[in-house]
Amino acid sequence: MGITLWLLIFVVVVIVLWLLVSPNRNIEPVPSLPPSSRKPVILIIVDSLMDQPLKEAIAMGKAPAFQFLKKHGKYIPQVVSPFPTMSVCIDSTLLTGTTPNQHHIFGLCYMHPTEKRMVNLGTGLRETIVFGSKQIVTDSLTRLNQDFLSKDVTTIHEALDQPTASINAVVYRGPFEHTLRSPRLAVLFNLLPRKIATMAPQIFSYGSLVQTSTHSQKASAFFRYGMNDRFAQMELSSIIANKQLPAFSIVYLPDNDGDIHLKGTSEIKGIIQADQELQTILHSFPSWEDAIQQATFIVMGDSGQTNLLPDKKQSYIDLRQILKPFSIMPIRQKKPSEKDQLILCLNERSAYIYVSENVSIEDVIGKCKSESKLDIIAWKEQDIIIVESGQTPGRLKFKEGGSFQDQYQQSWHLEGDLAILDLTVTENQQVEYGLYPDVLLRLSGVMDAAQRMVVVTCSPGYEMIAEASPRHIGAAHGSLHHIDSYVPMIVTGTDSQPTHPRIIDLKNWILQLVGSSNEEQQKKDE
Repeated sequence: MGITLWLLIFVVVVIVLWLLVSPNRNIEPVPSLPPSSRKPVILIIVDSLMDQPLKEAIAMGKAPAFQFLKKHGKYIPQVVSPFPTMSVCIDSTLLTGTTPNQHHIFGLCYMHPTEKRMVNLGTGLRETIVFGSKQIVTDSLTRLNQDFLSKDVTTIHEALDQPTASINAVVYRGPFEHTLRSPRLAVLFNLLPRKIATMAPQIFSYGSLVQTSTHSQKASAFFRYGMNDRFAQMELSSIIANKQLPAFSIVYLPDNDGDIHLKGTSEIKGIIQADQELQTILHSFPSWEDAIQQATFIVMGDSGQTNLLPDKKQSYIDLRQILKPFSIMPIRQKKPSEKDQLILCLNERSAYIYVSENVSIEDVIGKCKSESKLDIIAWKEQDIIIVESGQTPGRLKFKEGGSFQDQYQQSWHLEGDLAILDLTVTENQQVEYGLYPDVLLRLSGVMDAAQRMVVVTCSPGYEMIAEASPRHIGAAHGSLHHIDSYVPMIVTGTDSQPTHPRIIDLKNWILQLVGSSNEEQQKKDE
Protein backbone atom coordinates (compact mmCIF):
# COMPACT_ATOMS: atom_id res chain seq x y z
CA MET A 1 0.00 0.00 0.00
CA GLY A 2 1.12 3.54 -0.66
CA ILE A 3 1.97 6.15 1.93
CA THR A 4 -1.29 8.01 1.25
CA LEU A 5 -3.40 4.92 2.05
CA TRP A 6 -1.44 4.21 5.24
CA LEU A 7 -1.91 7.82 6.26
CA LEU A 8 -5.64 7.58 5.58
CA ILE A 9 -5.90 4.38 7.69
CA PHE A 10 -3.96 6.05 10.48
CA VAL A 11 -6.26 9.08 10.46
CA VAL A 12 -9.37 6.86 10.50
CA VAL A 13 -8.02 4.83 13.44
CA VAL A 14 -7.19 8.00 15.37
CA ILE A 15 -10.68 9.39 14.74
CA VAL A 16 -12.34 6.13 15.83
CA LEU A 17 -10.22 5.98 19.00
CA TRP A 18 -11.01 9.61 19.74
CA LEU A 19 -14.73 8.98 19.35
CA LEU A 20 -14.55 5.95 21.64
CA VAL A 21 -12.35 7.39 24.37
CA SER A 22 -13.59 10.98 24.40
CA PRO A 23 -16.61 11.56 26.62
CA ASN A 24 -20.12 12.22 25.43
CA ARG A 25 -21.05 15.88 25.80
CA ASN A 26 -24.04 16.56 27.98
CA ILE A 27 -24.58 20.27 28.67
CA GLU A 28 -27.37 21.41 30.98
CA PRO A 29 -27.16 25.22 31.14
CA VAL A 30 -27.78 26.83 34.51
CA PRO A 31 -31.33 28.19 34.70
CA SER A 32 -32.09 31.75 35.73
CA LEU A 33 -32.19 31.86 39.52
CA PRO A 34 -34.05 34.22 41.84
CA PRO A 35 -31.74 36.28 44.07
CA SER A 36 -30.77 34.47 47.26
CA SER A 37 -32.25 35.83 50.48
CA ARG A 38 -28.90 35.30 52.21
CA LYS A 39 -25.22 35.23 51.41
CA PRO A 40 -24.48 32.17 49.22
CA VAL A 41 -22.40 29.39 50.77
CA ILE A 42 -19.64 27.69 48.74
CA LEU A 43 -18.32 24.47 50.29
CA ILE A 44 -15.11 23.28 48.62
CA ILE A 45 -13.79 19.87 49.65
CA VAL A 46 -10.15 19.10 48.89
CA ASP A 47 -9.70 15.33 49.06
CA SER A 48 -7.27 14.24 51.82
CA LEU A 49 -6.38 17.81 52.80
CA MET A 50 -4.50 17.72 56.13
CA ASP A 51 -3.43 20.35 58.62
CA GLN A 52 0.37 19.99 58.61
CA PRO A 53 0.93 19.80 54.83
CA LEU A 54 -1.45 22.74 54.36
CA LYS A 55 0.44 24.85 56.92
CA GLU A 56 3.72 23.89 55.24
CA ALA A 57 2.47 24.92 51.79
CA ILE A 58 1.26 28.25 53.18
CA ALA A 59 4.55 28.87 55.04
CA MET A 60 6.46 28.23 51.80
CA GLY A 61 4.34 30.82 49.98
CA LYS A 62 2.93 28.19 47.62
CA ALA A 63 -0.72 28.44 48.67
CA PRO A 64 -1.73 32.13 48.48
CA ALA A 65 -5.46 31.42 48.12
CA PHE A 66 -5.52 29.18 51.18
CA GLN A 67 -3.46 31.81 53.01
CA PHE A 68 -5.88 34.60 52.06
CA LEU A 69 -8.96 32.68 53.16
CA LYS A 70 -7.25 31.60 56.39
CA LYS A 71 -6.09 35.15 57.18
CA HIS A 72 -9.56 36.63 56.65
CA GLY A 73 -11.51 33.82 58.30
CA LYS A 74 -11.42 31.20 61.00
CA TYR A 75 -9.11 28.18 60.83
CA ILE A 76 -10.23 24.97 62.57
CA PRO A 77 -7.37 22.43 62.35
CA GLN A 78 -9.18 19.41 63.81
CA VAL A 79 -12.61 18.65 62.37
CA VAL A 80 -13.68 15.05 63.02
CA SER A 81 -14.45 12.96 59.94
CA PRO A 82 -17.03 10.12 59.99
CA PHE A 83 -16.02 6.45 60.14
CA PRO A 84 -14.95 4.74 58.00
CA THR A 85 -12.92 7.65 56.71
CA MET A 86 -13.74 6.94 53.06
CA SER A 87 -15.06 9.68 50.77
CA VAL A 88 -18.42 8.18 49.84
CA CYS A 89 -19.31 7.57 53.50
CA ILE A 90 -18.03 11.02 54.50
CA ASP A 91 -20.04 12.76 51.78
CA SER A 92 -23.20 10.90 52.81
CA THR A 93 -22.74 11.93 56.44
CA LEU A 94 -22.00 15.54 55.49
CA LEU A 95 -25.06 15.91 53.27
CA THR A 96 -27.49 14.12 55.61
CA GLY A 97 -26.09 14.90 59.07
CA THR A 98 -26.49 11.23 60.02
CA THR A 99 -24.33 8.18 60.71
CA PRO A 100 -23.89 5.24 58.27
CA ASN A 101 -26.45 3.06 60.03
CA GLN A 102 -28.96 5.82 59.24
CA HIS A 103 -27.94 6.87 55.72
CA HIS A 104 -26.85 3.28 54.80
CA ILE A 105 -23.58 4.07 52.99
CA PHE A 106 -21.05 2.12 55.07
CA GLY A 107 -17.92 2.72 52.99
CA LEU A 108 -16.55 1.91 49.56
CA CYS A 109 -17.07 -1.79 50.28
CA TYR A 110 -19.75 -3.36 52.50
CA MET A 111 -22.57 -5.91 52.53
CA HIS A 112 -25.89 -4.41 51.50
CA PRO A 113 -28.20 -4.94 54.50
CA THR A 114 -31.31 -5.89 52.47
CA GLU A 115 -29.92 -7.20 49.18
CA LYS A 116 -27.50 -9.45 51.12
CA ARG A 117 -24.70 -8.97 48.62
CA MET A 118 -21.35 -7.21 48.54
CA VAL A 119 -21.35 -3.63 47.32
CA ASN A 120 -18.11 -2.26 45.90
CA LEU A 121 -18.13 1.36 44.76
CA GLY A 122 -14.66 1.31 43.21
CA THR A 123 -11.84 0.57 45.62
CA GLY A 124 -9.15 0.02 42.99
CA LEU A 125 -8.50 -1.14 39.42
CA ARG A 126 -7.51 -4.74 40.22
CA GLU A 127 -10.45 -5.24 42.56
CA THR A 128 -12.78 -3.66 40.00
CA ILE A 129 -11.68 -6.19 37.38
CA VAL A 130 -12.02 -9.18 39.72
CA PHE A 131 -15.29 -8.04 41.30
CA GLY A 132 -16.85 -7.10 37.97
CA SER A 133 -16.62 -3.64 36.43
CA LYS A 134 -20.24 -3.64 35.23
CA GLN A 135 -21.57 -4.19 38.74
CA ILE A 136 -19.32 -1.47 40.15
CA VAL A 137 -20.18 1.21 37.59
CA THR A 138 -23.87 0.31 37.81
CA ASP A 139 -23.89 0.61 41.59
CA SER A 140 -21.82 3.81 41.55
CA LEU A 141 -23.70 5.67 38.80
CA THR A 142 -27.24 4.32 38.87
CA ARG A 143 -27.87 3.05 42.40
CA LEU A 144 -25.71 4.90 44.96
CA ASN A 145 -27.79 8.07 45.10
CA GLN A 146 -31.13 6.68 43.99
CA ASP A 147 -31.30 3.38 45.91
CA PHE A 148 -28.47 2.85 48.39
CA LEU A 149 -28.68 6.24 50.11
CA SER A 150 -31.59 5.78 52.50
CA LYS A 151 -34.92 7.38 51.63
CA ASP A 152 -35.39 8.00 55.37
CA VAL A 153 -32.73 10.73 55.42
CA THR A 154 -32.73 14.14 53.74
CA THR A 155 -29.77 15.73 51.99
CA ILE A 156 -28.94 19.44 52.17
CA HIS A 157 -30.13 19.75 48.56
CA GLU A 158 -33.50 18.26 49.48
CA ALA A 159 -33.82 20.18 52.75
CA LEU A 160 -33.34 23.68 51.33
CA ASP A 161 -36.21 25.42 49.57
CA GLN A 162 -33.69 27.46 47.57
CA PRO A 163 -31.58 26.43 44.55
CA THR A 164 -28.38 24.48 45.28
CA ALA A 165 -25.47 23.13 43.23
CA SER A 166 -23.34 20.01 43.25
CA ILE A 167 -20.12 19.87 41.23
CA ASN A 168 -18.28 16.52 41.07
CA ALA A 169 -19.57 15.35 44.47
CA VAL A 170 -20.16 11.59 44.34
CA VAL A 171 -23.15 11.84 46.68
CA TYR A 172 -25.56 14.48 45.40
CA ARG A 173 -29.22 13.41 45.68
CA GLY A 174 -31.61 16.32 45.23
CA PRO A 175 -35.17 17.17 44.12
CA PHE A 176 -34.59 17.75 40.38
CA GLU A 177 -34.41 15.15 37.61
CA HIS A 178 -31.31 15.17 35.42
CA THR A 179 -29.82 12.88 32.79
CA LEU A 180 -26.30 11.44 32.90
CA ARG A 181 -24.83 10.58 29.51
CA SER A 182 -22.55 7.54 29.84
CA PRO A 183 -19.03 7.49 28.35
CA ARG A 184 -18.92 5.91 24.89
CA LEU A 185 -16.65 3.07 26.00
CA ALA A 186 -19.05 2.15 28.82
CA VAL A 187 -21.92 2.01 26.33
CA LEU A 188 -19.87 0.09 23.75
CA PHE A 189 -18.95 -2.63 26.27
CA ASN A 190 -22.49 -2.75 27.66
CA LEU A 191 -21.39 -1.51 31.08
CA LEU A 192 -23.98 1.25 31.22
CA PRO A 193 -27.04 2.42 29.28
CA ARG A 194 -26.53 5.47 27.06
CA LYS A 195 -28.61 7.68 29.36
CA ILE A 196 -29.18 7.46 33.11
CA ALA A 197 -31.94 9.37 34.86
CA THR A 198 -30.96 10.66 38.30
CA MET A 199 -32.27 13.00 40.99
CA ALA A 200 -29.90 15.82 41.90
CA PRO A 201 -29.87 19.52 42.86
CA GLN A 202 -31.08 22.15 40.41
CA ILE A 203 -27.52 22.94 39.29
CA PHE A 204 -25.73 19.66 38.72
CA SER A 205 -22.34 18.84 37.27
CA TYR A 206 -20.72 15.41 37.32
CA GLY A 207 -17.68 15.35 35.07
CA SER A 208 -18.40 14.87 31.40
CA LEU A 209 -21.55 12.90 32.25
CA VAL A 210 -23.39 16.16 32.82
CA GLN A 211 -22.00 19.69 32.97
CA THR A 212 -23.25 23.25 32.98
CA SER A 213 -20.78 24.97 30.66
CA THR A 214 -19.09 24.30 27.32
CA HIS A 215 -16.11 26.19 28.78
CA SER A 216 -15.12 23.21 30.95
CA GLN A 217 -15.19 20.62 28.14
CA LYS A 218 -11.44 20.76 27.57
CA ALA A 219 -10.87 19.71 31.20
CA SER A 220 -13.10 16.65 30.80
CA ALA A 221 -11.55 15.07 27.71
CA PHE A 222 -9.43 11.99 28.56
CA PHE A 223 -8.51 13.14 32.11
CA ARG A 224 -10.81 11.02 34.29
CA TYR A 225 -13.83 12.19 32.30
CA GLY A 226 -13.84 15.50 34.12
CA MET A 227 -13.54 14.12 37.65
CA ASN A 228 -10.58 16.40 38.35
CA ASP A 229 -9.75 19.71 40.04
CA ARG A 230 -9.57 21.78 36.87
CA PHE A 231 -13.00 20.72 35.61
CA ALA A 232 -14.65 21.41 38.98
CA GLN A 233 -13.03 24.85 39.17
CA MET A 234 -14.10 25.74 35.62
CA GLU A 235 -17.69 24.76 36.31
CA LEU A 236 -17.87 26.82 39.52
CA SER A 237 -16.04 29.78 37.97
CA SER A 238 -18.50 29.83 35.07
CA ILE A 239 -21.45 29.87 37.46
CA ILE A 240 -19.92 32.74 39.44
CA ALA A 241 -18.96 34.77 36.36
CA ASN A 242 -22.49 34.45 34.99
CA LYS A 243 -23.92 35.58 38.36
CA GLN A 244 -25.81 32.30 38.76
CA LEU A 245 -24.45 31.31 42.17
CA PRO A 246 -27.18 29.50 44.14
CA ALA A 247 -27.82 29.55 47.89
CA PHE A 248 -25.50 26.57 48.48
CA SER A 249 -22.83 24.92 46.33
CA ILE A 250 -20.68 21.90 47.10
CA VAL A 251 -17.58 21.47 44.94
CA TYR A 252 -15.20 18.49 45.07
CA LEU A 253 -11.48 18.74 44.22
CA PRO A 254 -10.23 15.11 44.11
CA ASP A 255 -6.65 15.25 42.79
CA ASN A 256 -4.73 15.67 46.08
CA ASP A 257 -5.83 12.21 47.27
CA GLY A 258 -3.92 10.29 44.58
CA ASP A 259 -0.69 12.18 45.19
CA ILE A 260 -0.75 11.32 48.90
CA HIS A 261 -1.64 7.67 48.30
CA LEU A 262 1.42 7.46 46.06
CA LYS A 263 4.00 9.64 47.84
CA GLY A 264 2.85 9.99 51.45
CA THR A 265 1.48 12.75 53.64
CA SER A 266 4.43 15.14 53.18
CA GLU A 267 3.56 15.57 49.48
CA ILE A 268 2.15 19.09 48.88
CA LYS A 269 1.87 19.01 45.08
CA GLY A 270 -1.89 18.40 45.30
CA ILE A 271 -2.35 21.30 47.72
CA ILE A 272 -0.45 23.65 45.41
CA GLN A 273 -2.59 22.50 42.49
CA ALA A 274 -5.81 22.92 44.50
CA ASP A 275 -4.65 26.42 45.50
CA GLN A 276 -4.22 27.37 41.86
CA GLU A 277 -7.83 26.37 41.23
CA LEU A 278 -8.93 28.32 44.33
CA GLN A 279 -7.13 31.39 42.98
CA THR A 280 -9.09 31.15 39.72
CA ILE A 281 -12.35 30.78 41.65
CA LEU A 282 -11.56 33.91 43.69
CA HIS A 283 -10.63 35.75 40.49
CA SER A 284 -14.16 35.06 39.21
CA PHE A 285 -15.25 37.87 41.53
CA PRO A 286 -14.19 41.51 40.97
CA SER A 287 -11.52 40.99 43.67
CA TRP A 288 -10.63 38.47 46.32
CA GLU A 289 -12.00 40.84 48.95
CA ASP A 290 -15.26 41.04 47.01
CA ALA A 291 -15.37 37.23 46.93
CA ILE A 292 -15.57 36.90 50.73
CA GLN A 293 -17.97 39.83 50.92
CA GLN A 294 -20.33 38.27 48.39
CA ALA A 295 -20.10 34.61 49.48
CA THR A 296 -19.27 32.48 52.49
CA PHE A 297 -16.40 30.10 51.72
CA ILE A 298 -15.92 26.80 53.56
CA VAL A 299 -12.77 25.02 52.38
CA MET A 300 -11.89 21.73 54.05
CA GLY A 301 -10.57 18.20 53.77
CA ASP A 302 -12.64 15.03 53.99
CA SER A 303 -10.20 12.64 55.69
CA GLY A 304 -6.59 12.44 56.72
CA GLN A 305 -4.14 9.77 55.60
CA THR A 306 -1.53 7.73 57.44
CA ASN A 307 1.93 7.00 56.07
CA LEU A 308 2.60 3.31 55.46
CA LEU A 309 5.80 1.61 56.56
CA PRO A 310 8.53 1.68 53.89
CA ASP A 311 8.88 -2.11 54.12
CA LYS A 312 5.80 -3.27 52.22
CA LYS A 313 6.18 -6.82 53.47
CA GLN A 314 5.49 -5.42 56.91
CA SER A 315 2.96 -2.68 56.08
CA TYR A 316 0.23 -4.93 54.61
CA ILE A 317 -2.00 -7.01 56.89
CA ASP A 318 -3.44 -9.93 54.94
CA LEU A 319 -6.76 -10.77 56.62
CA ARG A 320 -6.96 -14.07 54.73
CA GLN A 321 -3.86 -15.30 56.55
CA ILE A 322 -5.15 -14.13 59.92
CA LEU A 323 -8.54 -15.80 59.43
CA LYS A 324 -7.34 -19.22 58.30
CA PRO A 325 -8.84 -21.82 58.07
CA PHE A 326 -12.27 -20.14 57.66
CA SER A 327 -13.79 -20.30 54.18
CA ILE A 328 -13.83 -16.77 52.75
CA MET A 329 -16.22 -15.80 49.94
CA PRO A 330 -14.47 -14.91 46.64
CA ILE A 331 -15.41 -11.32 45.82
CA ARG A 332 -16.50 -12.09 42.23
CA GLN A 333 -19.25 -14.23 43.78
CA LYS A 334 -20.84 -11.17 45.48
CA LYS A 335 -23.44 -13.22 47.37
CA PRO A 336 -22.39 -15.88 49.91
CA SER A 337 -23.08 -19.56 49.34
CA GLU A 338 -23.69 -22.15 52.06
CA LYS A 339 -20.00 -23.05 52.21
CA ASP A 340 -18.83 -19.44 52.73
CA GLN A 341 -18.14 -18.71 56.38
CA LEU A 342 -16.77 -15.17 56.17
CA ILE A 343 -17.10 -12.18 53.85
CA LEU A 344 -14.33 -9.57 53.88
CA CYS A 345 -15.17 -5.98 52.93
CA LEU A 346 -12.04 -3.86 53.14
CA ASN A 347 -11.84 -0.08 53.31
CA GLU A 348 -8.06 0.39 53.29
CA ARG A 349 -7.24 0.69 57.03
CA SER A 350 -10.53 -0.74 58.25
CA ALA A 351 -12.62 -3.75 57.38
CA TYR A 352 -16.00 -5.37 57.94
CA ILE A 353 -15.87 -9.10 58.57
CA TYR A 354 -19.33 -10.62 58.05
CA VAL A 355 -19.78 -13.93 59.87
CA SER A 356 -22.15 -16.73 58.81
CA GLU A 357 -24.56 -18.31 61.28
CA ASN A 358 -22.54 -21.52 61.56
CA VAL A 359 -19.40 -19.75 62.80
CA SER A 360 -18.76 -18.51 66.32
CA ILE A 361 -18.01 -14.79 66.42
CA GLU A 362 -15.79 -15.43 69.42
CA ASP A 363 -13.63 -17.71 67.24
CA VAL A 364 -13.27 -14.89 64.69
CA ILE A 365 -12.41 -12.45 67.48
CA GLY A 366 -9.74 -14.84 68.75
CA LYS A 367 -8.11 -14.98 65.31
CA CYS A 368 -8.13 -11.19 65.02
CA LYS A 369 -6.62 -10.74 68.50
CA SER A 370 -3.64 -12.81 67.43
CA GLU A 371 -2.56 -9.96 65.14
CA SER A 372 -0.97 -7.15 67.16
CA LYS A 373 -1.26 -4.72 64.23
CA LEU A 374 -5.05 -4.62 64.66
CA ASP A 375 -5.84 -1.91 67.18
CA ILE A 376 -9.66 -2.11 67.35
CA ILE A 377 -11.83 -5.22 67.10
CA ALA A 378 -15.52 -4.54 67.71
CA TRP A 379 -18.92 -6.20 67.36
CA LYS A 380 -22.45 -5.79 68.65
CA GLU A 381 -24.56 -8.09 70.82
CA GLN A 382 -28.15 -6.86 71.10
CA ASP A 383 -27.73 -3.19 72.12
CA ILE A 384 -24.20 -3.50 73.54
CA ILE A 385 -21.05 -2.82 71.53
CA ILE A 386 -18.04 -4.85 72.64
CA VAL A 387 -14.48 -3.82 71.86
CA GLU A 388 -11.22 -5.75 72.17
CA SER A 389 -7.76 -5.25 70.68
CA GLY A 390 -4.77 -7.08 69.30
CA GLN A 391 -2.59 -4.75 71.37
CA THR A 392 -4.30 -4.08 74.71
CA PRO A 393 -5.67 -6.78 77.03
CA GLY A 394 -9.20 -6.62 78.35
CA ARG A 395 -12.63 -5.76 77.01
CA LEU A 396 -14.75 -2.62 76.86
CA LYS A 397 -18.54 -2.53 76.57
CA PHE A 398 -20.60 0.54 75.75
CA LYS A 399 -23.96 1.74 74.50
CA GLU A 400 -25.80 5.00 74.00
CA GLY A 401 -27.43 6.54 77.07
CA GLY A 402 -26.01 6.44 80.57
CA SER A 403 -24.30 8.59 83.16
CA PHE A 404 -21.15 9.46 81.18
CA GLN A 405 -21.16 12.46 78.85
CA ASP A 406 -18.62 13.48 76.23
CA GLN A 407 -17.68 16.89 74.80
CA TYR A 408 -20.40 16.60 72.15
CA GLN A 409 -23.15 16.31 74.82
CA GLN A 410 -23.62 12.64 73.99
CA SER A 411 -24.41 10.28 76.87
CA TRP A 412 -22.90 6.81 77.20
CA HIS A 413 -22.92 3.72 79.37
CA LEU A 414 -19.37 2.41 79.78
CA GLU A 415 -17.98 -0.65 81.52
CA GLY A 416 -14.64 -2.41 81.30
CA ASP A 417 -11.19 -1.37 80.14
CA LEU A 418 -11.27 2.23 78.91
CA ALA A 419 -7.67 1.98 77.65
CA ILE A 420 -8.81 -0.12 74.68
CA LEU A 421 -10.33 3.00 73.09
CA ASP A 422 -7.91 5.37 74.85
CA LEU A 423 -10.75 6.94 76.84
CA THR A 424 -10.40 8.93 80.04
CA VAL A 425 -13.24 9.62 82.49
CA THR A 426 -12.93 12.61 84.80
CA GLU A 427 -14.28 12.88 88.34
CA ASN A 428 -17.50 14.50 87.10
CA GLN A 429 -18.02 11.61 84.65
CA GLN A 430 -16.93 13.48 81.55
CA VAL A 431 -15.55 11.26 78.76
CA GLU A 432 -12.38 12.54 77.12
CA TYR A 433 -11.17 11.11 73.81
CA GLY A 434 -7.54 10.35 73.00
CA LEU A 435 -6.22 8.55 69.91
CA TYR A 436 -9.70 7.99 68.49
CA PRO A 437 -11.81 11.21 68.34
CA ASP A 438 -15.56 10.80 68.91
CA VAL A 439 -14.96 7.05 68.72
CA LEU A 440 -18.10 6.02 70.61
CA LEU A 441 -20.50 7.64 68.14
CA ARG A 442 -18.39 6.85 65.08
CA LEU A 443 -18.03 3.18 65.97
CA SER A 444 -21.64 2.71 67.05
CA GLY A 445 -22.66 4.50 63.83
CA VAL A 446 -21.67 1.51 61.66
CA MET A 447 -22.99 -1.22 63.93
CA ASP A 448 -26.04 -3.22 62.90
CA ALA A 449 -27.26 -5.89 65.32
CA ALA A 450 -29.18 -7.54 62.45
CA GLN A 451 -25.90 -8.48 60.73
CA ARG A 452 -23.29 -10.73 62.33
CA MET A 453 -20.33 -8.47 61.76
CA VAL A 454 -16.93 -7.66 63.24
CA VAL A 455 -15.29 -4.28 62.63
CA VAL A 456 -11.49 -4.15 62.63
CA THR A 457 -9.05 -1.28 62.19
CA CYS A 458 -5.26 -1.26 62.11
CA SER A 459 -2.53 0.81 63.71
CA PRO A 460 -0.70 3.65 61.92
CA GLY A 461 1.75 2.39 59.32
CA TYR A 462 -0.44 -0.48 58.15
CA GLU A 463 -3.12 -1.20 55.55
CA MET A 464 -5.34 -4.27 55.33
CA ILE A 465 -5.38 -6.37 52.17
CA ALA A 466 -7.24 -9.42 50.93
CA GLU A 467 -8.01 -11.06 47.59
CA ALA A 468 -7.62 -8.14 45.16
CA SER A 469 -7.75 -5.05 47.35
CA PRO A 470 -5.48 -2.09 46.51
CA ARG A 471 -2.00 -1.87 48.03
CA HIS A 472 -1.04 1.74 48.43
CA ILE A 473 2.60 2.78 48.43
CA GLY A 474 2.70 6.08 50.27
CA ALA A 475 -0.31 6.46 52.57
CA ALA A 476 -3.82 5.16 53.22
CA HIS A 477 -6.91 6.02 55.28
CA GLY A 478 -10.12 4.50 56.55
CA SER A 479 -9.53 3.94 60.28
CA LEU A 480 -10.70 5.53 63.54
CA HIS A 481 -7.23 6.82 64.43
CA HIS A 482 -6.90 10.60 64.74
CA ILE A 483 -4.35 10.74 61.89
CA ASP A 484 -7.02 9.45 59.49
CA SER A 485 -9.84 11.32 61.22
CA TYR A 486 -8.87 14.98 61.66
CA VAL A 487 -9.20 17.42 58.76
CA PRO A 488 -8.70 21.19 58.63
CA MET A 489 -11.46 23.64 57.77
CA ILE A 490 -11.28 27.32 56.77
CA VAL A 491 -14.44 29.40 57.18
CA THR A 492 -14.37 32.83 55.56
CA GLY A 493 -17.16 35.33 55.07
CA THR A 494 -19.08 34.62 58.29
CA ASP A 495 -18.41 34.69 62.02
CA SER A 496 -20.54 31.59 62.46
CA GLN A 497 -19.21 28.06 62.94
CA PRO A 498 -20.75 24.62 63.54
CA THR A 499 -21.89 23.61 67.03
CA HIS A 500 -19.07 21.07 67.15
CA PRO A 501 -16.06 20.64 64.85
CA ARG A 502 -17.38 17.45 63.22
CA ILE A 503 -18.46 16.75 59.65
CA ILE A 504 -21.70 15.23 60.95
CA ASP A 505 -22.63 18.68 62.35
CA LEU A 506 -22.11 20.59 59.09
CA LYS A 507 -25.57 20.01 57.61
CA ASN A 508 -27.47 21.80 60.38
CA TRP A 509 -24.94 24.63 60.38
CA ILE A 510 -25.16 25.11 56.60
CA LEU A 511 -28.96 25.15 56.77
CA GLN A 512 -28.70 27.89 59.42
CA LEU A 513 -26.27 29.89 57.25
CA VAL A 514 -28.47 29.71 54.19
CA GLY A 515 -31.78 29.84 56.05
CA SER A 516 -35.30 28.94 54.91
CA SER A 517 -35.32 25.16 54.67
CA ASN A 518 -38.07 22.68 53.85
CA GLU A 519 -37.31 20.88 57.11
CA GLU A 520 -38.01 24.03 59.13
CA GLN A 521 -41.29 24.54 57.28
CA GLN A 522 -42.32 20.94 57.93
CA LYS A 523 -41.66 21.41 61.67
CA LYS A 524 -43.82 24.57 61.63
CA ASP A 525 -46.60 22.72 59.81
CA GLU A 526 -46.50 19.95 62.40
